[in-house]
Amino acid sequence: MTLINSFDLNFLADQIEHYGTQELTDRELLFCVCCSAFSKRDATTITGKFFSQYEDLEQMQYLTDQEIRDLLPENQKNWFFEVLSEFAQRFEKRPSLALGTVYSSKKIGEYMSQMYGCAKQEHLVGIYLDTKNQVLLQKSIFKGTLNSATVHPREIFKEAVKCSAARFMVVHNHPSGNVTPSKNDLALTDRLLECGEMLGITLLDHIIVGDNSYLSMREEELIA
Repeated sequence: MTLINSFDLNFLADQIEHYGTQELTDRELLFCVCCSAFSKRDATTITGKFFSQYEDLEQMQYLTDQEIRDLLPENQKNWFFEVLSEFAQRFEKRPSLALGTVYSSKKIGEYMSQMYGCAKQEHLVGIYLDTKNQVLLQKSIFKGTLNSATVHPREIFKEAVKCSAARFMVVHNHPSGNVTPSKNDLALTDRLLECGEMLGITLLDHIIVGDNSYLSMREEELIA
């Protein structure tokens, strides 16, 4: 397939028809997507801005809200990439943890490091288990700036009650890549342990992930 820089939409449509979307470069793919919501001129500008700062489309998932707004024409469809991101999350083929399977903290730490280790915003994920430590549910709970005030235990335990979990783990990432627990991390862990004891739903582990690394509070004996 002949690659072009001028972003002729008719040419790209013809190439897609003959060769499929898998033959598009990341740059061409982003341009085509932007053309669905913006003028060709704006789509070209957005695409140019993105690839002047980032290497590939994989980086899109790690952009902050402000970084996304900076890519778009002023006051135009600031929701566009938000909707696109939500669509991709619902449609993505990347597997979650297999339900009914028992995983060690090491396996979960390695898996979540691949999922969220490079993210620029913090994500908190709950992993809910039955009495045999088999996975019942993997659920994204929070995205933003994590501290013991913004993440309320009720949001985590609500999902545990809904799926009748006996135990659970929480995983979150540090955008800095440093997986050393902060005071807020330790405070959140203490709150979850206390609430879990009252509700009879045990916190098995709190795992922090960075780029190609993780820390298990249970392995570090921060959780007894």
